[in-house]
Amino acid sequence: YTFEATAAPVLKLGAIPVFVDVLADTYCLDPAAAAAAVTSRTRAIIPVHLALNMADMDALTALAAQHGLKIIEDCAHAHGARWRDQGAGSIGDIGSFSMQT
Repeated sequence: YTFEATAAPVLKLGAIPVFVDVLADTYCLDPAAAAAAVTSRTRAIIPVHLALNMADMDALTALAAQHGLKIIEDCAHAHGARWRDQGAGSIGDIGSFSMQT
């Protein structure tokens, strides 16, 4: 799941967003699908946390470390969500919140 505002800044910077599948039980980014999509041109991973469900940040931070990527968390639907006692937006390199309703 995502919203156009997640990809808009990527496009504005002249980069090409690559969309990958989500997990059926959380609707959050599938780490295996993200790993399969990484190329030499990949610079960042943007997990979208949804309905207080957070993407698997353990797997995504490991993937990012393995490939030297940044993580930009989209937390518009995750105000108050936690992953292993860390708040949404505090795990990746950047956390983005909004008031989308």
